[in-house]
Amino acid sequence: MKVTGISSIIAFTAILVYMGFLGLDVWAEDLDRPAPGSIGDTLTKEDARMAYLVYRLLDEKGKIRGANFERGRELFLKNCKACHGDDGRRVNFSRDARNPSFIGTRAANDIPTFWYMMNFGDEKRGMLPYFDEIELKDMIDIAGFAQTLPQ
Repeated sequence: MKVTGISSIIAFTAILVYMGFLGLDVWAEDLDRPAPGSIGDTLTKEDARMAYLVYRLLDEKGKIRGANFERGRELFLKNCKACHGDDGRRVNFSRDARNPSFIGTRAANDIPTFWYMMNFGDEKRGMLPYFDEIELKDMIDIAGFAQTLPQ
């Protein structure tokens, strides 16, 4: 089959029109997105803080990046020691005494749960939320230090 000049022009024009509509659709989609922090932004503070952990703080091994461990230790002793003890082993999160789970265990092996609990607490277990009380940089240092605690 031989393609004539008019057929080529029509095919080329159709491709350009399609690409134009595709570009318009992508542009319009960007206009539909609410500005971060605006009334239309439905990302909860929990989602935002958890996303920050996953996409900014964790290295490939699940360790907190950029934590100051000495400062984290001081902050842990100031803010967490009363309930969790100075080595993080006052509270056993496991119901099995033969297989205990402490803050160090949780921070080392399940940092998303540790991070969530530190930020938003757990009313059933008596853990208070500290999202509005402890600054993010302090939480980073505490979390980094907690990963060094005994498991």
